Amino acid sequence: MALEDKISALPNDILLTILSLLTLKQAVATSILSPRWRYLWTSLHTLNFRYEEILHRNDDDTDNEWGCKIYEADYMERFMQVVNQVLRSHKAPKLHEFGIHYPLDASRGDLIDIWVAFAIAFKVSKLELNFSTNQVPIWVCSFKNYSFPLDFFDKTKRIEPYLVQLDRVFSVCAPPLNVDNGFECLRELILKSVDLTDEQFETILSSCTFLEFLHVLYSSRLVNVKHAVPHMKLKSLEMYRCFQLKKLEIFAPNLVSFKYLGPKINISVKDAKQLVHACMRSNWETWEFSRTNSLGLPNMQRGDFVFGQFAAYLPQIEHLVMDASSFGRTKVLDNGPLLYNLRHLSLSSLNFADGPFGMLGCYEMVASFVKVSPFLHRLELHFELYPLQDPELRRIVVSPHNYLKEVLVSGFSGNKLVVDLIMVVFDFAIELEKIEISTAYLGDPSKCTFSLKPDDDFLVRKSIKQLHGRMPAKAQLYILDDGL
Repeated sequence: MALEDKISALPNDILLTILSLLTLKQAVATSILSPRWRYLWTSLHTLNFRYEEILHRNDDDTDNEWGCKIYEADYMERFMQVVNQVLRSHKAPKLHEFGIHYPLDASRGDLIDIWVAFAIAFKVSKLELNFSTNQVPIWVCSFKNYSFPLDFFDKTKRIEPYLVQLDRVFSVCAPPLNVDNGFECLRELILKSVDLTDEQFETILSSCTFLEFLHVLYSSRLVNVKHAVPHMKLKSLEMYRCFQLKKLEIFAPNLVSFKYLGPKINISVKDAKQLVHACMRSNWETWEFSRTNSLGLPNMQRGDFVFGQFAAYLPQIEHLVMDASSFGRTKVLDNGPLLYNLRHLSLSSLNFADGPFGMLGCYEMVASFVKVSPFLHRLELHFELYPLQDPELRRIVVSPHNYLKEVLVSGFSGNKLVVDLIMVVFDFAIELEKIEISTAYLGDPSKCTFSLKPDDDFLVRKSIKQLHGRMPAKAQLYILDDGL
């Protein structure tokens, strides 16, 4: 028996597992293999519609040209037709994942409503709406985000009209849905460039009582987010770049991971005794604030942003991500071993800034954290933007550290200050085993801060050679860039 025949003879569950490892386009393409495969893809439990997989990009298209094309009407229509065709053919009784990855906006809201209703009707476990325009030039964006109706997540209202539309438009008869408990299967919700109001945010958490992971990016209508009733299942909350947000209060006793990137606001995470991963980063664009915001609340300043609001959780944190600008001149780390459980520390710094915002402030933070984190295992240093100056490093005495084994440096440009800082790490990290270096900034994957020029490339190579000569005996150096 030929290998193809042996594979085709496998049970459907195994073949569907194999198909789930392919892109949706590749899975659909298997329908031409044989009659056995013709309709197999229609029973997939995972439907992720990604424009880069569905639409054709010419080899000579620049990123800008490609970004403009995917916002053109014919490309958008082609994408929506593919989604509709797949939904019409779908046969699986339940969905594990459903995702839309395309910069669609509110003008396509009626159709998006039906897609979301489809996912809910088939008891989706992971729902992702990614309408982010990161790959689209800003001048072609409409700036009006999609916002789904409250009906989807409000038990006092009904989702039936959307299911009727689903049947009428796609001839898809949804399975019976328990409206009173329609979200018992939803575990992960990822919303990128989807506008939520404060009420919608609260309704989602109140209705999706089994939700474990919530990610919100670029929601422009959130202002005063509050969920006062304990959400017992929520383990991870990520709030990124919601620029109108002024206050966030969350009550999640089993929260393990909290990640925030945005303005320095008042944040209250109540009774999170399981919290071990924390990311608290402010936007570098928002250094200065008035003393109060539109809610009449005092704005958080520098050190208060992290240490003032998360002081109670510092002893239990194992992985901490923050900015040098959040450190300020606070002496909170001088008062004792507050970060005794810290294993992984990630710090971001502005290359061009002096004092607490820049590399010098980052170095002071490293010295302070190492002092109070005896079991720190991994240190990451991320330098944003191209450096405009090269001041001298004011060395601080740091005692030998026996547990620091891994260091990652991103945004490495080869300038003297960064090289000196790394060498200081070599001096105190006496058991260092691995150091990774990248010229790309890895502190925020959605940003590309600078690219090296030929002269810079020479400086990077020269600096790496310097580091090789000073590395601890046990350590290995890994360069993450191709061609270096």
